[in-house]
Amino acid sequence: MYCHVCGTKSSPGDSTCRKCRTKLLDPSSTEEQIWAETAVGLETGTGNTDHSLSRQQQPAPQSHKGPGQAFSWIIPLLLAALMGALLTYYYNQESGVNAEVQSLHQQAEKAALDGKYAEALQLLDTAIAKRPNYDALKQDRQITAKASNLMNQLDEAAVSLKTGKLSAGDKTIQAVTKELKEREEPVFGKVRAALNNRKVTLSVLKVKKEIDGLTTVEALAEKLDTVSKLKGNEAQAVQKQIIDKLAGISYKQAEQQVKKKDFTAALQTVDQGLSYAPEDDKLTAYRERVLSEKKAFEKAEAERIQLAEQQAAEEDLKNRTAAVSVVNVDAALDNYGDLYISGSIINNATRPISSVTIMVDIYGTDGTYLGQTYVDVYPSWLEVGEEGFFETYYYGVYEEAQVSVVNATWYLE
Repeated sequence: MYCHVCGTKSSPGDSTCRKCRTKLLDPSSTEEQIWAETAVGLETGTGNTDHSLSRQQQPAPQSHKGPGQAFSWIIPLLLAALMGALLTYYYNQESGVNAEVQSLHQQAEKAALDGKYAEALQLLDTAIAKRPNYDALKQDRQITAKASNLMNQLDEAAVSLKTGKLSAGDKTIQAVTKELKEREEPVFGKVRAALNNRKVTLSVLKVKKEIDGLTTVEALAEKLDTVSKLKGNEAQAVQKQIIDKLAGISYKQAEQQVKKKDFTAALQTVDQGLSYAPEDDKLTAYRERVLSEKKAFEKAEAERIQLAEQQAAEEDLKNRTAAVSVVNVDAALDNYGDLYISGSIINNATRPISSVTIMVDIYGTDGTYLGQTYVDVYPSWLEVGEEGFFETYYYGVYEEAQVSVVNATWYLE
């Protein structure tokens, strides 16, 4: 440091000047020393004045300063300090407004990204009132207002869909879709999500309106495939409605097939319904019933076939061995000694017969065998239960005789 009296540079650690032996001042207390010395000088000056007035012949030192000169440099300092304080206050005040506006801007941005557009607009309006020339605020408010408007349109579309006005809702959804194609800002994220939800709702309601008129498993299955690609609670509700209706149609269709004893088709119908509604208890229980009835029917059918085959065998045997039964047979000797033989038969078969031939044995009154003859029955075609007739002569008997039918042949038709 330097001595404040002689200006000699002293070594570090010295407390007095080596040249003039004056006590050195700590640089950190310079300002205090200046104010202290000023105060001391003022006091000394007052004492010296009295002293100078008593020694008028002694001239005043040239370095002495009066009170007016001492305060002349303080006023500018005070003015500068006041101006600095005012500038500091103004700066701090404006910095606080900027910080508040920035906070409002950030809050508005977060609210807008969360889809709280009304809250975001209110925050932006407050910020713009504080900084009306801040272009970024105005631009963000314009974008947020656009997003809010589109969201309001989607809310209107939701009301239209809820009240069954599908055409009006569809028109609004299409308009919002067109406008969103030109917007890429993140603030429209919630609008896009709401738009997708409205589209799903519209698709679901369209399908729901259509399924009321569908009455076949195939048609319902097609709509089920359409709805299964959609997401959301509404889509799931309609999907369940389709499945329930599909199961009901399968049940009724299977019932009709069971009544017709078409158990194979009934099982196919039930299985098809269960492929779409595997948890349907009614359809599952009915499948067991179809299987039970099918088994009972097949058993009865087997017994019926067996009986039918037995009856057919018996019938065939009868048709082949006992199709013809003789109603009556007579023999009369004419004037020429010839024996006139006649009679009738009945077709006892279960089918028509034709070309019936009767074999007749002839015996004398004493039982002597006289001979045998064949005779054809007319008409040649006999329906079931129809009577046929036969007549012939056996020549050269010359005596009364007895006749009997011993055999018959025929063809089954």
